[in-house]
Amino acid sequence: MSDNAFLFCALDIGTSTSGYAFSFRKNLFESECQIFASNWNGRLLSSKTPTALLLDPSMRFHSFGHDAIAEYAALAENEEHERWYYFQDFKMDLSKSTVSRDLEIKDIDGKCVNALRVFAHCIQFLRSHFLERLKERNFRSEITEDKIRYIVTVPAIWSDAAKQLMKEAAIEAGISQHRLMLAYEPEAAAVYCSQRIPQHLMIGEEDSVKFLPNQSYVLVDLGGGTVDITVQSVSSTGKLENLYKACGGPWGGNNINRACIELYTNLFGEPTMAEFCRENIDDFFDILQKIEIVKRNISTRVERTVALDVPMTLIDKHRATCGNTPQACLQQVIKDAKLQELIEAKWGYKIYVKNAYFIKFFQEICKNTVDMVKDIIRNEQQCKMVKSLVLVGGFAESEVVQHIFKESFPEYIVRIPLEAGLVVLKGAVIFGFDNSVIQSRKCPYTYGISLLREFNPKTDDPAKSVMMGNQLMADSVFETIFEVGEILTIGKKQNIKVKTNHESNDPVRSEPMEIEVFSSTEQSPKYTTDPTCHRRGIISVPPPNGQWPELVEGRIEVEVTGTDNFQITYGDGATGLSTSGTIDFLLIQNGDTELE
Repeated sequence: MSDNAFLFCALDIGTSTSGYAFSFRKNLFESECQIFASNWNGRLLSSKTPTALLLDPSMRFHSFGHDAIAEYAALAENEEHERWYYFQDFKMDLSKSTVSRDLEIKDIDGKCVNALRVFAHCIQFLRSHFLERLKERNFRSEITEDKIRYIVTVPAIWSDAAKQLMKEAAIEAGISQHRLMLAYEPEAAAVYCSQRIPQHLMIGEEDSVKFLPNQSYVLVDLGGGTVDITVQSVSSTGKLENLYKACGGPWGGNNINRACIELYTNLFGEPTMAEFCRENIDDFFDILQKIEIVKRNISTRVERTVALDVPMTLIDKHRATCGNTPQACLQQVIKDAKLQELIEAKWGYKIYVKNAYFIKFFQEICKNTVDMVKDIIRNEQQCKMVKSLVLVGGFAESEVVQHIFKESFPEYIVRIPLEAGLVVLKGAVIFGFDNSVIQSRKCPYTYGISLLREFNPKTDDPAKSVMMGNQLMADSVFETIFEVGEILTIGKKQNIKVKTNHESNDPVRSEPMEIEVFSSTEQSPKYTTDPTCHRRGIISVPPPNGQWPELVEGRIEVEVTGTDNFQITYGDGATGLSTSGTIDFLLIQNGDTELE
């Protein structure tokens, strides 16, 4: 990574919202560094814009964010939208069990576009918006691309393949690989909270807000789609150490939106809602916008009803059977759904939901996160010294969510940074400036390769025996490179011994050596065919000087490089020549288990 950058820009493609933040090198040396966030015009004043992408019928970029929503709604109103491609809530597709370069994402109508292309369009838009902002401030002429470092944020719980796809999408968007790095979202938040955050911007117990050396805490990144959980400790030098592998699940704030839409479906029926969403897209988008406002403003401190809009176009689909007035129609659908005790129709095109019923949505959605955090701090020995929780992410700004966590963890200090939804972005800027702030991580899996070795009749499975000449060998033996839970520091290395023979005229001598990499959730898997094992990626090493010797005998060195995972180098034992290789996680079709 080049160190001549003096401008650092973090890009965040979120499940529900996206944005960027940036700062100059000189500002990052200050004790309370100045980091600028993106500004967007829209119905909601926000430093982020909706993650909505619109492509024209030729799959060319048209618009993003509020502009994409408005344009697609206008197209739909004029019945001109069917050939266009509109994407929203698509980031979760990278949490699937299979992520490859061929992965396709469905738009709102089910039409498919290559995932790498979709994310590249999003990143390219944010980058262009950032560069235009620099131009408006008269900075653009002074700053060349080689002076900018871009940091793309990704969930820590994503598979290696998903992280690689985001990196390749950024390169496809025009960012040079040498000016690009990834930042894991919960780690970026931890960097901001423990390193540079002004203490008056952290809500918590006043006598112990500042993180001191040897203090440990759980950081919970509550986003729109996923929840990322990490356990951090501040070392004596102020660096951060991961005490437990990153974990989490699909328990983000968008589940509230889905619960609200399910409520509409319970009232009006699935066929009616499907017809409404298909024929009245602009009104459906309005409902989603209003739900977002309600979600942000609901409180546990005030017992009141929550008003949800019901568009006239939705009511009209029921008027024939429910009465002539909006109130009569709404009262009837509430009665039919047997929800009279929880929902009322008083006046206008609204339903009024009891606060307690709405808060129940939050409680159900937060339960998985609360249970996982409790399991970590109570059952993991290295996490028993944790004294506090830090909540970040847009969903953490909800007063209801904060209340749930404070009630669930009365013996812990629960801290929430102001502008919690921007913490990941701002932390990613700092991480891009100094990625050594993360001193170590816990290996999420056991990584290894498939090995052929001498068969041991006492310990080996007979089904794995294979004759090689006159020698009985054991096939598919799991040779570990790094173990799950192992502390991985930057620069840590492991070697893979390589030995093979080639005929002098063998065409394979000019081809790259390829070795499959496997992963397992177990610490010591025995065979690469074990149920917990999956093919993870492929190490590819080109021959030194363009051709392998007839006798290949050397070592492949796997070096930990941070969020880029591993650097591959081959050293030949006979000639002393070395060559750089790669590890590709996007060639493999079966990866992690899909998030449940």
